[in-house]
Amino acid sequence: MKKVIIDTDCTVDVKGCDLDDAFAILFLIAHPDIEVKLITTTFGNNNEDVSYKATRSMLDDLNINIPLIKGGLYTNDAGEAIRNEVEKNNDIIILSLGSTTNTQKALALGMDAKKVKSFVAMGGITDKLRFNKKIMSELNLSIDYLSTIYCLSRLDNIHIITGNNCMKHKYQLPANPYYKSNFMNYLKPSLKRVTEEFMDEFGENELVVWDALAALYITNPEFFSHRYKNISLDEHLLNGYLIDGDDKKVNLPEIKENINAMEYIVNVIEKNN
Repeated sequence: MKKVIIDTDCTVDVKGCDLDDAFAILFLIAHPDIEVKLITTTFGNNNEDVSYKATRSMLDDLNINIPLIKGGLYTNDAGEAIRNEVEKNNDIIILSLGSTTNTQKALALGMDAKKVKSFVAMGGITDKLRFNKKIMSELNLSIDYLSTIYCLSRLDNIHIITGNNCMKHKYQLPANPYYKSNFMNYLKPSLKRVTEEFMDEFGENELVVWDALAALYITNPEFFSHRYKNISLDEHLLNGYLIDGDDKKVNLPEIKENINAMEYIVNVIEKNN
């Protein structure tokens, strides 16, 4: 059983915001080999108040009883909670799905980086994220780039699922979607909304469910090819770029071509909830 802390900017059911965090959270909760020990909220898709409210509502609506702590710029509560959970569990994984602020605070508050089994993040780019209508900005590491530099310089066993490596693995909502599970039926209205919004803004109706693919690396690393890279921890992260350098060696895993990632993720949710 893998133990996971999820640090998220979840904005499910928030107009104009993505639902990929919720997809990742519910996938991990549904997975039989994962124990989610703690969820903390941060900013990114929206501000920390909106993120916390959306996450709290989702957990309550689905009767999910996992500790939830609000974080962000103006409180140390989430950082303290992450630090304390790491102290209790030497083999825990941190999954970072929004700004890296809470993890930075955990480290600054004395979290022992050596006790973190691995740090898995969704974010970063190695090239522009090109869609039909426009280019998308980087998603997470740039939001609080100084915290990102702080975290990456101190943590080891870092795996970053970049935006570019997510682009080949999309999910298209069926014309008449039918789901069996409570979790997928909860996501369905947001899937419809986000599909419409994505078509309007980017000219595509297939969604890149970014954060769910980062969660997949935790559950099934064998689905990925390892791509190790030495990167610079500098001002390029202000725009999320992971450029060649000598500051840190990280893994930028790529999903293997024969893996239908989103089909697997949906099937796990449907089967186990």
